[in-house]
Amino acid sequence: MSRRSTGPVSAWADVQRQRQRQVEAQHRSDAQRQREAERRQRAAERAQSLSRREQQAAYRGRREQDARDRTDELDRRMAELAALLRSGCSAPEFSPDALLASEQLEPFAPGRLAEPIAMPRAELYLPAQRSGWGLGSGARAQEQAARARYESDLRAAQSAEARRQQQLAGYREQYRQWADARLAEVRRHNAEVARTMTAVRRGEPTAVVEYLTAALYASQVWPEGLPRQVSASFEPPERRLLLNWELPPFSVVPESSAVRYLPGADRDKEVARPVTERRAAYRDLLAQCLLLVLREVFGADRFELLDSVVLNGFVDDVDPATGHRTPVFLAAVAVSRTDFEAVNLAAVDAADCLVDGLGGQLSARPDRRAAVAARPAAGHGRAGGGLARRR
Repeated sequence: MSRRSTGPVSAWADVQRQRQRQVEAQHRSDAQRQREAERRQRAAERAQSLSRREQQAAYRGRREQDARDRTDELDRRMAELAALLRSGCSAPEFSPDALLASEQLEPFAPGRLAEPIAMPRAELYLPAQRSGWGLGSGARAQEQAARARYESDLRAAQSAEARRQQQLAGYREQYRQWADARLAEVRRHNAEVARTMTAVRRGEPTAVVEYLTAALYASQVWPEGLPRQVSASFEPPERRLLLNWELPPFSVVPESSAVRYLPGADRDKEVARPVTERRAAYRDLLAQCLLLVLREVFGADRFELLDSVVLNGFVDDVDPATGHRTPVFLAAVAVSRTDFEAVNLAAVDAADCLVDGLGGQLSARPDRRAAVAARPAAGHGRAGGGLARRR
């Protein structure tokens, strides 16, 4: 068996081997750290990529939901316009009582001013194990201090209570003045309504027009965006009401049928409603408007003053020859009370009812302002809204 050399060469070789092992260990350590750093980097990149995808997915979800909401709003608007007449027929008819203002006023409500200030209780200021203001041995100074605190707090509370009562009295007086003025205003208004209704019962034309146009102005059956401009006159010998009623423009029917989100372009795209569908919806809406006006007028005539109504429906448009706005008549009808009350409005097709059932006229292309011949009626303008607006 050979023996290990212990000479200088062997010693040097041992040193070299140790250094080599140290270098290799360092390399292995460096490689391990590098691999660990790369692993952490890859994990961070995966997390960042996941977070970015999650953010993108959340953003896309919000945009798609917004597009669905806008589509739902378009659907609701179309359904609202299509059901105008049916919804109007389910509403109560206008009553003269609706013009009256209530004499029931808001009650006096002083709030916290109605609550008295709590007064301090003397027994709560006494030193412990005492039941009165007596001067026991060794307690004089303590009791005097307690009495002083109590009297100071009592004065402060009494002062606060006096201020409360003064403020309450002032607030009550303000309420009384407001209530007296409001009640006087209400009674003046109701007296004016009573005078108007007396004139209506007598069939005075001005009063009849004011009352019936007030009923149209005050009606709650018209959805947002539909105009309520009206002019009217009443012919007592014929017991006939003549009306011009403003119709909604073509733009009231939504141009779009849906909204879609395009993620690639990051924008919304509005899907156009078919032109034929939009034209049909608009024409049907105009017929519904005229039928609903007739329903509101005949329904409000509780005194049976009207034997018939002549109704023209118009839109405001610009005359290309003059550049001025002028009414274009798109629908017209003259109908007796007897013929109108024979119709079941809630179940009719509006256009068929207006044209075939009641003998009216309805523009074939109202979207292009194709006019019809207006029936003889009232002059164009506003009338009768004051009574309703003063309610």
